[in-house]
Amino acid sequence: MPEITINDTTFVYTLKYSKRRKTICLKIVGPHNIEITAPAKTHKIDVEKLLFSKFDWLQKKANILRTLAESPLNKAPCNGQPILFLGEQHLLQIINHSTLEYSVKQKENNIIISLPAHPNIKYDCTTLLEHWYKKTATKILIEKTRDWSSKLGVNPTKINIKDQKTRWGSCSSLGTINYNWRLIMAPLAIIDYLVIHELAHLIVPNHSSEFWQVVNRYCPDFKDRRNWLKVNGPLLMKFLHKERKA
Repeated sequence: MPEITINDTTFVYTLKYSKRRKTICLKIVGPHNIEITAPAKTHKIDVEKLLFSKFDWLQKKANILRTLAESPLNKAPCNGQPILFLGEQHLLQIINHSTLEYSVKQKENNIIISLPAHPNIKYDCTTLLEHWYKKTATKILIEKTRDWSSKLGVNPTKINIKDQKTRWGSCSSLGTINYNWRLIMAPLAIIDYLVIHELAHLIVPNHSSEFWQVVNRYCPDFKDRRNWLKVNGPLLMKFLHKERKA
């Protein structure tokens, strides 16, 4: 793969062409790896000129991915691994127990997966933990949505908890609210912001200044909460993705 060195930093990149693209798209996929999609017949020299002009942005994104890769938090669902739940770091404990069924529960600063000591049954802790996260997220997000709906004076038609790769929430034109279950790893204040954000779309269906006025009315520090999600979102999004694909 071609390489480019900018200010003593070397990046490896892949370059693909698309007839549908009108501009060059850059995607940072690793601390030193870039995926580039460019319009057909784009010259390589124009691509590299863009890379030089975007160096500060590239370096910032690469540093985030480097920090993310080095962090032990939310790395894998293994015994003794630190993981996030409602914005707090918990230690994952996986224990064999003389029970007939498995269980997952939160106790103080621990998330405990209890497995029946059965020699002929193998349990997938990744699946068990994800199921518990989703179940807990469903309960909290439905309660939060009902509470804030009353305050905003809106009435969503349906609430879905989904596994979304890039979005935290959405609101359809039919009034359906969708949430990413990984929000359960964020602090309650961040969850409140997301709920208010999506419900505000039932009043203003776009991101105009009027929309943000509605959000600000119920969440005056929404910019700080939105920034928390922007900074920490990749840490939440990475958890259980890789393991589930394996």
